Amino acid sequence: MKILVCDQLQEVVLNQLLELGEITDISGSSNKHEELLKYIIEAEIVVIRSATTLTKEILEHAKKIKIIARCGVGIDNVDVEFAKSREIFVTNAPTANLISLVEHTIGLILSTARKIHESNVSTKSGKWEKSKFVGLELHQKQLGIIGFGKAGKLLSERLKSFGMKVVFYDPFVSDWEGEEESVALENLLSSSDVVSVHVIKTPQTENLLSKEKLNLLKPNAILVNTSRGGVIDEEYLIELVNSKKIFGAALDVFDKEPIEENNKILDSDVLLTPHIGASTIEAQLKAGLDTVQNIKKILDGDTSPAL
Repeated sequence: MKILVCDQLQEVVLNQLLELGEITDISGSSNKHEELLKYIIEAEIVVIRSATTLTKEILEHAKKIKIIARCGVGIDNVDVEFAKSREIFVTNAPTANLISLVEHTIGLILSTARKIHESNVSTKSGKWEKSKFVGLELHQKQLGIIGFGKAGKLLSERLKSFGMKVVFYDPFVSDWEGEEESVALENLLSSSDVVSVHVIKTPQTENLLSKEKLNLLKPNAILVNTSRGGVIDEEYLIELVNSKKIFGAALDVFDKEPIEENNKILDSDVLLTPHIGASTIEAQLKAGLDTVQNIKKILDGDTSPAL
């Protein structure tokens, strides 16, 4: 098999791929787009992470491709419908980064609640502004989770150990029998002290947290998004945080990535990280290994890992 690797993979993952065929690795190329168009013509398997986008226009160059393998959860960087129309199998690793994502979410919540990043910058600048960085406890506060899938449930498990009450909004979850209470989105936003977003981006979730919805947040609320950009009105969130109408917010994902230089969010009080929720050694290794296993199954005739 001719395998095109577009993004960086660990050596152990590459070694397993070598068992399947000949690898062309363009992950470190300074002209990746040009090389992608060149090598995808003969590639039978294409392996990507989030840094490579496979549009219809690119896939039209592919003459022999059988499998597109995404080492990670999101597949919004692949034109899945066009791939399926060409009888190309698309597979991903939907559970590989869950622990890392949830731990990063908790890190952002804690950093915002206790103003850890701000106090770090201040102290390193030679100041001792102890009274400026008064934070909030999570104990006996309410966590509202928007999207109660696997990540949302893992987050709930961990933050209940902090003594938090948990409610969630998810129209696709019914007959829930756990401790967490299912509530309407408006109820969740108006009653929660911490709101964490865990949804995929669809026409239904785009701008889910609009200006109208964000105005429901409590004055001491914290909002965190580690799922997908485009589901929150970023400009209005900036206004809420900068004007102290909510306690704080943290984002790992954005409407446009990377963030453009003139984006007002760069000068805001919102805590920002560059889409690193899945960026741990463990998560990236597991995503790679899961992806190789998916490829092997599909080649053996088991199409269950395909979307």
